[in-house]
Amino acid sequence: MSIAVETFPVMPTRPCSFCLSLQGGSVFADFDTDDTGTVSIRRISFDGYGCCHVESARKMSSGDSRLLLDAIARGEVESVQVQEVLRRYFQESKDVIWSDALAEHDLL
Repeated sequence: MSIAVETFPVMPTRPCSFCLSLQGGSVFADFDTDDTGTVSIRRISFDGYGCCHVESARKMSSGDSRLLLDAIARGEVESVQVQEVLRRYFQESKDVIWSDALAEHDLL
């Protein structure tokens, strides 16, 4: 899985805490964090599918949230551990994110 942190200019139409570019830019996943530092997905857009607004997002576990946020802070998002965290989270969330798009883009 290819992973990069996207740094867009501030866009009021697309608020999020951080955005990850996945699979060479064919997927953009916007995430939020709450007051406790727990991560949840807000929206995800897939080439060939469009943008999936996630209404009832599950929260990532606190341990996975911390691992992901620490990796982003260090600039080390391409690690196996980050890939495992994201795949696990997408697998757990496939009932609220388009599972066919997740599968086609090799995110499960």
